[in-house]
Amino acid sequence: MSYNLPSKFIHWLSALVVIGLLVVGIVMEEMPKGPEKWQLLDLHKSFGLIALVLILIRIPLRLNNPVAALPGTSRADVIKAKAVQGLLYLCLLIMPLSGIFLSQTGGHTVALFGAELPLLFAENHDLHEAGEALHGITAWALMILLLAHIGAALFHHFKLKDDTLKRMSLKSGR
Repeated sequence: MSYNLPSKFIHWLSALVVIGLLVVGIVMEEMPKGPEKWQLLDLHKSFGLIALVLILIRIPLRLNNPVAALPGTSRADVIKAKAVQGLLYLCLLIMPLSGIFLSQTGGHTVALFGAELPLLFAENHDLHEAGEALHGITAWALMILLLAHIGAALFHHFKLKDDTLKRMSLKSGR
């Protein structure tokens, strides 16, 4: 059984946005403070908000459209896959929320392509530092989980030659 089209679309769109955000986040870490960095940070925040909307759509979509494990999949493998997927979803939720938190507690606005979010948190140095730490740790956890997720999909596709990866294909009929 395959995932439904909305689930597939949200999956691949999320993958594109999240990987782009991770790459931009790493690049920004190395940039000196200046106008280019602030422009990139504004884009990072906008796409972070898009990532938040995508995960908020994705969670109920996933819960309402479960897909059974492939025949022959061991219980241990199902548990591992569900654990990685659950942790991925948790990180995908924490990342944008911690980004909003660290920006606002740092005295900065968060905007979606210029449309500012309401201020939810007051400027606070200690909370800002905690938000930065959470955002950074979650980014590393997300990268590790993504590597595990992608590695498992490729292992299933190339080594086990099963339909795990094909079930998420955007091609019709799968």
